[in-house]
Amino acid sequence: MINPSMLSTLGIVIFAIVGAIALYFFFMGAVELFSKVTLGQSTSRNDQLGTRLWGVINHAVGQPKILRQAEGGIMHFLHFWGIAIFALAIVHLMLERLFGAVLFRSPVWYLIADIAGLFALVGILYSGFRRYVQKVPRLDTGSWKEEQPIVLLILMIALMVVFYFLSYGCKIVATASIPGEPERYTLAFISSWVASWFVGLNPVTARFWEFTFWWIQMIFAFGLLVSFRYSPVIHPAVAPLNIFMRHLGPKGANIESINFEDEERETFGVNKIADFTWKDLMDPYACAECGRCQDNCPAYLTEKPLSPKKILAEIKEQIEETVAPKVAVSTAGGHISFAVTKRAEAAEEGEGNKEGKVKKLIGERISPDEIWACTTCRACQEECPVFNEHIVKVVGLRRALVLDESDFPGEAQLAFTNMERNSNPWGIGWQTRGDWATDLGVKVLSEDSNVEYLYYVGCAGSFDERVKKVSVSLVKILQAAGVSFGILGVEEKCCGDSARRLGNEYLFQSLVQENIENMLNYKVKKIITACPHCFNTLKNEYPQFGGTFEVIHHTQLMARLIQEGKIKAGSGGENLKITYHDSCYLGRYNDEYAAPRQVLRAISGLQIVEMKRNLNKGFCCGAGGGRMWLEEHGKRINTARTEQALAVNPEAIAVNCPFCLTMFEDGLKDKEVSETIKTYDVAELLARTI
Repeated sequence: MINPSMLSTLGIVIFAIVGAIALYFFFMGAVELFSKVTLGQSTSRNDQLGTRLWGVINHAVGQPKILRQAEGGIMHFLHFWGIAIFALAIVHLMLERLFGAVLFRSPVWYLIADIAGLFALVGILYSGFRRYVQKVPRLDTGSWKEEQPIVLLILMIALMVVFYFLSYGCKIVATASIPGEPERYTLAFISSWVASWFVGLNPVTARFWEFTFWWIQMIFAFGLLVSFRYSPVIHPAVAPLNIFMRHLGPKGANIESINFEDEERETFGVNKIADFTWKDLMDPYACAECGRCQDNCPAYLTEKPLSPKKILAEIKEQIEETVAPKVAVSTAGGHISFAVTKRAEAAEEGEGNKEGKVKKLIGERISPDEIWACTTCRACQEECPVFNEHIVKVVGLRRALVLDESDFPGEAQLAFTNMERNSNPWGIGWQTRGDWATDLGVKVLSEDSNVEYLYYVGCAGSFDERVKKVSVSLVKILQAAGVSFGILGVEEKCCGDSARRLGNEYLFQSLVQENIENMLNYKVKKIITACPHCFNTLKNEYPQFGGTFEVIHHTQLMARLIQEGKIKAGSGGENLKITYHDSCYLGRYNDEYAAPRQVLRAISGLQIVEMKRNLNKGFCCGAGGGRMWLEEHGKRINTARTEQALAVNPEAIAVNCPFCLTMFEDGLKDKEVSETIKTYDVAELLARTI
């Protein structure tokens, strides 16, 4: 007996032809995307396969980054799961049509399918409402021409859901007299409700409309496959791959080093699309342009020209304009091969080609002002649900300006010169580096290297008059706890953090090699530092050059000493209402939020109040990424962060970073409250209790 739910032979043939055409376009779109992405330089992302796979399950399926966003997070989660389960329902119905196979007969399945379809439809409608009615700023709704692909995609999915319900409604009417069939749909409340619209139809007519609606639904489903080749909205397909290929090493070790001994290398930065890595070129296609990155970018929020989302969008446009591949399939010799021609394969970006002039990546596509505005605070990457990597792209563009073009701000040149001549950005004589420790009884490794820890003081702790007080406070704490430590003194060089992030990789590596040589010479194994930038660089980046040490931030060591009872924190002599600022390089780069708070809570008399933006959503002070040494135009980032601190009415502000200390003190002066509200490093607050 022929299953009335199955397609006829002619129907199966038509389905196979249409399906094959749709799959062809989908496959060719995948090949073209692969050809674009692989224009980039090689980078290894094939290790720890189990961890990568779990990341896809956790972040693509569980979506924790999206759910922690109060605005639209749950909507997106329901939208995603609705479409995912609904897609399974479509496959189930497709198998029934083609082969008569009914995988699920339980009424619960049809209830789940109906709920999934409802979630998908409501999610689509709500997302359209937020984009086109509410016009949520971070979504940056464009012109009608720019929005057409998004609208088309939304309509195809929505209509696919609508016609699914229409098809099932007619199916329920058509099979009402077949034994066992009505029981399958008892819980399918939406399909049953739709079926009530068609109750008057006879089974033959109902069956006709059932198949008509099903075919319309399939046309939209196949249209989605075709759209992968032509629509710019391919994020849902690429995002899981991007999550799988995410950086798995330490967050602070994501910048790749340059081999300056490679004689075949012609450029050292990113001047054109082919200079990016293939992962860099995948990111723009995985990007959903949700705007979470720019909503947390301190540069964007203080009206600088930078938007992390826009950077990716500009790179994507550059890819399409420069290389837009055309794939030809050849079956010569019985083998399938692909010939990829690129529109501007022989032309450098910025030069003419037969289809017109291609914009320069730097200058015409991405402005220098955008490139230099970034503080490398990592807020963009922390919020991105698909693990796009914005900062490495910015650093690559800065390398091009510094190493290839010698085109960078004059203040950066001064900082570079000072680091080259005196191993510190201030330009103070290198021979005075250890003067702050005179008469403190601090060992210098050149005189006695038999110590447990090297205290790497850093440039600020050695030369900045205000930050020297932090160095003295930390020495007091270490000595009180009986910690064995020493300093390098005049042999210490700048860690190189600012040089690398400003794009001067050559200077960075020179400083690194000198520091590592000195450290290995004294058999250093453990390092303490009070600067998160030094901490991140020594811990996560020095291993790239053979300098592997156990590095600990001073707040981590202080928390440990308190826990072990080697330091007994008393009272600072006064009751203080303080707010604590999470530095970017200790927090988002190294996930250390607890230790500083543990130290502060151990000090009696301190009342800690948190700012609205705290922990992994903390707001940058504005000094990271080498911005400490550059002029800032418009509203200052440190002023914005100071305003956030003042909003909780503190009597003092606690920090864990010398850059943050400087930026807050400047911010308090700017707000004219520096006489009544003070900024302290955590070490200063603890040292007062000893």
